[in-house]
Amino acid sequence: MEPSVSVRFAGDGEGDAPLERKEGVLRQLKYFTQVMDGEFSEGQERQVCIEKISRPIGEVVLQQEVDIVKSLTKDNLLDAMTALDYLQFDVDRIFTTGSSQSILWRIHRKVVGEGWLADHQLATGLLDGFSRYPFMARFIHCHPDICAALRQCLRKKPDVISEQWSRREMGEDTDATKAALSLAASLADAISYDAIDVSRQELARFMKSVKNTASLSTAHAAVFESDEFSLPSTATVRPFAGEHEGPITCMGFRFNVVGLPPPYAPCAPNNLPANVIRDSDAKLTDLAGWHVNFPRVVCGADRESFVSCYAADCYLQVAGPYGNSDTTRPMVRLHESPTLSCNAIRMGEEASAGVSVGPFGLSLLGGSLWLCGNVPILSADALAQEGLGDTRLRDIQLKVTARRFPMRELALHYLRMCVIEGRCEEISMMARSIHREVAEYLLTSMGGVGGVGRHRLPLMLYWAAAIEGLSRHRAEAIQTAFKDTVKKAVDAHDEEAFDQLYDQLTTCSKKEAAERHRLAAENERLRNENALLKKQECRGTKRPRDEMEGQPQQQRQQEGEADQEMKS
Repeated sequence: MEPSVSVRFAGDGEGDAPLERKEGVLRQLKYFTQVMDGEFSEGQERQVCIEKISRPIGEVVLQQEVDIVKSLTKDNLLDAMTALDYLQFDVDRIFTTGSSQSILWRIHRKVVGEGWLADHQLATGLLDGFSRYPFMARFIHCHPDICAALRQCLRKKPDVISEQWSRREMGEDTDATKAALSLAASLADAISYDAIDVSRQELARFMKSVKNTASLSTAHAAVFESDEFSLPSTATVRPFAGEHEGPITCMGFRFNVVGLPPPYAPCAPNNLPANVIRDSDAKLTDLAGWHVNFPRVVCGADRESFVSCYAADCYLQVAGPYGNSDTTRPMVRLHESPTLSCNAIRMGEEASAGVSVGPFGLSLLGGSLWLCGNVPILSADALAQEGLGDTRLRDIQLKVTARRFPMRELALHYLRMCVIEGRCEEISMMARSIHREVAEYLLTSMGGVGGVGRHRLPLMLYWAAAIEGLSRHRAEAIQTAFKDTVKKAVDAHDEEAFDQLYDQLTTCSKKEAAERHRLAAENERLRNENALLKKQECRGTKRPRDEMEGQPQQQRQQEGEADQEMKS
């Protein structure tokens, strides 16, 4: 017969009988496992007293996992989750025989199905609690439906993300930081798919609150000048092992890996040589290098409202020939560089060359930028030393770490709204906020985004105008991007695009002309005033009243003409 344990609670009175529970039920909780695997002190009679849990909540959580979920209500949910966290319910195991559903999954289905998180007080309590209770944090980041249900409340509580951003910058990687990232990603997705209506002004306030700053420029800089606040996921695939040659879709990317023939020459995704090597029977020694490109594959990515920002670090490896099995054979990386990705974006001169962010791709205004990389393969001698001279492409593995940047996506949503609303000053302000090298990278990325149509030229013009001292090594790429953008914008058959482009250019020209007129009027006023002062000094008399009254009137007239010109 299975032994039992008596459980008492801190608030019990003398007349309250202890709660009797079988050991099998209590072993779901690491708190009790540690107690039962030790020795009960003399006189305990297999009795445990829990100080921090009330009897009503204890009666809920000290049951089989299925019965725990059945006993949950909207009123006791947070207390029960806090108790399960304190008692360390083993969420990595499933205790119901024959089931594939964990307790977190069961709770999340009940909460979503019954719409409990529409209750603002409950949603607020969950957002306030996940930083302290890993059970709540995992409950959030493991279930997109929970993140979606918390969106409306999150819009009023950006501080819960701010706290975890700071912790992530200090190197922490916990369930709480993952929950914050998942919540931010869910908000970005909702804006992309028009699931919620968020204005440009609200988005600006949200980003400033997340970074705990009054300056939107500071928030933009923090978002793009750091890689830490990202959601990573990993996978390993065999790019040459399938029955059908071609790209492999994995984690939302379409990975296209090919071998480059000798002599080694880097190439762009749209300019691969005709004799690239895809044959799974080809030997490693037949190759001079590797090329990989990985466009983002997301349903609805061609929508004008869709935004994403991502990166993927990947490398190619193969199991060495020595060892008894795949688990004991050491993996050999097939290129000397750490990854197949492009070079890092360096911020600053040689003295601060270590300060950088990784290359990233983006989807913006209906277009996407591909990420790609080229690296030489290990030399023939190095392959021979590793015993890989006869290794075929079918044995190659691609190891991928994909990362998503939800706060960058929110910043790009802000930029998208500025472009659509014609907020030219805000576009330039954002470009000035970000470190020059990163701003230049974004500029060339905007030129590479293939679908932004009529929005691309004004976006690039105002962005480029705000960057002081464009780097020489970016000049050719930027010129090419501008040329391509102008060609696509000035389409004789697209009158709407041309009219919008013309309006953008003429509006800018009128504003500049009006500003010049205003400055000229101000200069003229100052010259006249100086002349009168000199005349007064020569005469040794005060200025006549009509001169003093006439000057402001003339100034107002000139400024009024400038304002009228700007409005026209």
